Amino acid sequence: MLGSVAQDTYLYVRGGFSLGCSRVAESFRIGGGGSAANTAVALARLGLKVGFLGAVGADDVGSFLKEDLMREGIDVSQVQVLKDHLSSRVYVIVDLDSGERGMVGLRDACNFLQIRSMEYISQSSLLHVSGYMLQEEPGRSRTLEIMRKAKELGVTLSLDLTQEIAQRSLIKRAGEIDFLLGNESEFRLLGYEPSEMSLKIARRELGCQNIVVKLGARGSAALMGDEFIHKGAFRVKVVDTTGAGDAFNAGFLYGIIKQYSAEDCLEIGNALGAYACIGEGARHLPKKEEVELMLGRKI
Repeated sequence: MLGSVAQDTYLYVRGGFSLGCSRVAESFRIGGGGSAANTAVALARLGLKVGFLGAVGADDVGSFLKEDLMREGIDVSQVQVLKDHLSSRVYVIVDLDSGERGMVGLRDACNFLQIRSMEYISQSSLLHVSGYMLQEEPGRSRTLEIMRKAKELGVTLSLDLTQEIAQRSLIKRAGEIDFLLGNESEFRLLGYEPSEMSLKIARRELGCQNIVVKLGARGSAALMGDEFIHKGAFRVKVVDTTGAGDAFNAGFLYGIIKQYSAEDCLEIGNALGAYACIGEGARHLPKKEEVELMLGRKI
């Protein structure tokens, strides 16, 4: 898992929030976050062996974040502590009426990660990369190089889009991506719709092997090989959507690692995404038994 780990600070309000308005928060919470770290935690709770590649500052927040991942059973031997940088922080405002959220991130240490040896990555079956690592330099160039080297080593490569990196030229620079994951709005920024024909064009133009689209309340869709699949969402009462996409990624990738069918991969992803929405914070993530209860079968 390659990406950011951050301290999340949540404020829960009613009536939404926009620039110029004023709200009184009904509650707040502080916890571990970061897109890649959330996916790593979700995979670890499903029982997989997970390693994390990222960076934190030499501060109290960095110590907390590293220890937090360790408590989840994640290998943090590749987490770098950078003396001249601050640990990443994310400030989240969640609307209690809809469960929707807005975020402002302060990225520092994670953007200065340097990996000088590919030995650790070469031992992995899959490298999942958070799109936040491609947003700005020097992290962008370093991450692109790592992705290209990983493919040369035969490691399966997945990339999670963000709106900021939804640029065709940038995605092409990443080389041959095995699984490109993103939500509907991110793919539309790239110029594609979540339809079979449009995703086939996207695969050809972007050079990706498989494409997965997160559709929120409508579930998810994927073009896997010659097969286009749509899988409906689980119906739940939404409390907080923070981290739902990260959770979906974990469920989908769990299915890929277990060599399940495309339909099963999407269903497990949908289950984790739905579970993430029914509680507060990005780390409201299930254990394997809870996912099996949702699905009504073993995974």
